Amino acid sequence: MKVYLTSPVTGFQSELFDVLNLFFGSVDKADAPDDADLRVYIKEELLRSERECTVSLNGLYQADVSNTVTLSRDLLEAKRLHKRQQKLGLFHALMQATGIRPPWGALTGVRPTRLVMDAMAGGQSVKEAVRQVQNVFCLSDEKARLLLEIVGLQTGLPQAKPGEIACYIGIPFCRTRCSYCSFLSREAGDGRLLPDYVNALIHEVEGTIRLMKDNGLTARSVYVGGGTPTVLPEDLLHKVLTAAQPLFDQAQERTVEAGRPDSITKGSLQVIKDAGVQRISVNPQSLHDSTLETISRQHTSAQTLEAFSLARRMGFSHINMDLIAGLPGEDVDMFTASLSQILKLAPEAITVHTLSIKRSSALYRKGVRQAEDAQVGEMVQLALSETARNGYQPYYLYRQKHMAGNQENVGYAKPGYACLYNIDMMEDHTIVLAMGAGAVSKWVSPGRERVLRSPNVKDVHHYLARVDEMMDAKKALFKGIGKGVKAPESQED
Repeated sequence: MKVYLTSPVTGFQSELFDVLNLFFGSVDKADAPDDADLRVYIKEELLRSERECTVSLNGLYQADVSNTVTLSRDLLEAKRLHKRQQKLGLFHALMQATGIRPPWGALTGVRPTRLVMDAMAGGQSVKEAVRQVQNVFCLSDEKARLLLEIVGLQTGLPQAKPGEIACYIGIPFCRTRCSYCSFLSREAGDGRLLPDYVNALIHEVEGTIRLMKDNGLTARSVYVGGGTPTVLPEDLLHKVLTAAQPLFDQAQERTVEAGRPDSITKGSLQVIKDAGVQRISVNPQSLHDSTLETISRQHTSAQTLEAFSLARRMGFSHINMDLIAGLPGEDVDMFTASLSQILKLAPEAITVHTLSIKRSSALYRKGVRQAEDAQVGEMVQLALSETARNGYQPYYLYRQKHMAGNQENVGYAKPGYACLYNIDMMEDHTIVLAMGAGAVSKWVSPGRERVLRSPNVKDVHHYLARVDEMMDAKKALFKGIGKGVKAPESQED
């Protein structure tokens, strides 16, 4: 669908098209009204203490919606309210015209929980805060209940103490690239690049440990992710984990994302176990071989079951497993079968992702699309009910653009097994120091009034050449000269 949109504020175009995508999946911009299937006209009128915004639609759909907002003298608050007013005006016009009500309402950001927590910081109870978010953004009752459960659980967990931070160590390599993947990862190929990468990474890890000591910081959680960390040969994996040992020794929680079953071996698991790591992931995504072939996983469901069994035999007592709802060719029955098999294995945590086909993925380039929205919604609801029936609780969530059915990714865990790193990283509860190509460090001020970010370069070759520059950028965070921004509202709504 092609959409022509005019607004008195050019800075909100991207966010307004995010709202359009909630209803139509993906839309293209039209340069002229005559070229468009749908025309959106946004007009404003300034009153004495309020601003009135009117959204009109014509073309395929007809609607006319007006709303007002009280003006604010605070420039940042005024911009936030202005953007929200335009987005909500467009959302209500589209909902009126199409009869569609997205489950997350008008929210397009990645962290709906932040809106609830911000309201709680203003003195509201968790129930009052969720009710406010639901009313403002038109969330479904189901999503409001999910927010209530997750935020309620998070507030009951041990909070990071002053000086406690989260650490991330990235291995951006996989044996092969999954066809849905849009993350920073590359195929390991012949492995010639791996030793140089590990040496550069160790250099950054050691520099980060010194930086933490200089600033009186200790690790609360350490997460070694990817890519697939177990794609490294055992000797190189050992070198990375040995360099990270001072961080492991401090941390309450240590995770290595063992990842794809085709890279998990007894030797790699022994290296991880010897480092004192208690939490790993074994990620099947699906337990149907036909689906695994479609998404270029290049392993079988039998390998997943064997990798999990091997980890259990070796004494790992905190295992997470990932599933994806909405994979190409899968219906509700197929998703149910995969979920049932995983529940029989009884891992301590299950993360259910909703497929998001990004433009950079191989699936998008091939023209493959995810399952129908209604089916994906049924899959997500099934995961929520079945995990609850088996003693799991939802403990964190995040969202992405272009998710099938406008759903979400949710981490479920048995009591006592919620991943602290996932919560701290997603909710900006504490400082995150991240190491490796494409990793992003964050300095979070008390009260989350400011968040400074320092992203490492994504290209592995550039990372090798500029690793000292990446360390200097991390140091700059603590001197207040990094790229400082107030926690962006666009992340939440």
